[in-house]
Amino acid sequence: MLKRLVTCTASLCVLLLIVGCAAKKDEPVKDPKAALYDFNSDKSIVVYGEGIAPQNTVSPAQAIALAKRAAITDGYRQLGEKLYGVKINSTETVRDAMLRDSRVTAQVNALIKDAVVTDATFKDGLYSVRMEVSMSGRRWQELFAY
Repeated sequence: MLKRLVTCTASLCVLLLIVGCAAKKDEPVKDPKAALYDFNSDKSIVVYGEGIAPQNTVSPAQAIALAKRAAITDGYRQLGEKLYGVKINSTETVRDAMLRDSRVTAQVNALIKDAVVTDATFKDGLYSVRMEVSMSGRRWQELFAY
């Protein structure tokens, strides 16, 4: 029994040695995070903003204009959330072992430049826009490497 165990162990070691030696040495190891640090390519973020036409407007043109403005503002908000994050504040009040009040507020502070509306549609009172921000990898690193 001991002889079989030694033989199996020795065979396994020789097999691992052969497989290890057969591996290609000149291929670079691919890091899955390497794409995050590729500063030579352009980076872009795409969001979709939506705005609803209000009911109490003077004309249909005014409703469309207000819905468009709301959709673009929503797109800018989403870009700010993706680029800079969201600050969340929460407060809760407990009395007599019961939750009396719970408040959560979200805040976005961002400066968005060079955003482009690449597509816009208006259907059934909903205005939708596709917005995109693109920049070079070097500029991306300067702004967001922290």
